Amino acid sequence: MKLTISLDILEEAFYYVSPVKPVSTVPLIYTTFSAEKAEIAYTTDNEAKFARKIERSFKAAFHAIVQANQEYRKILDQDTLLSPQEQLTMQRKLIDSIVTTIKKYPELTLIRVELAGSWPVYQTAAGHLDLAD
Repeated sequence: MKLTISLDILEEAFYYVSPVKPVSTVPLIYTTFSAEKAEIAYTTDNEAKFARKIERSFKAAFHAIVQANQEYRKILDQDTLLSPQEQLTMQRKLIDSIVTTIKKYPELTLIRVELAGSWPVYQTAAGHLDLAD
């Protein structure tokens, strides 16, 4: 079975989104895992999630990912201007840290990573988001 979880590094939260991935206005990372039936539990709304033991491992991995990417998290949160090369470098480091960290947990079988939502790749001062509007 495939299980997709969205990672929101700005809010330091994750959400189970299988099978439908919502459209997002914030930068999200979708991570898709392969899991055996014994590794899946269901909520009272009959939505799939990791069983408790597997979810504990995922939470530990997610915490490590957030900690490893604090610099980029602050840049995204403050809408800091970076060159396209700097943005792509930071995104590459983020993806590498996600894959590397999750691979440290053999009970988590990561099969896909996607960037979704509003990731800045090119922005000038005129394109700066004014959150006061």
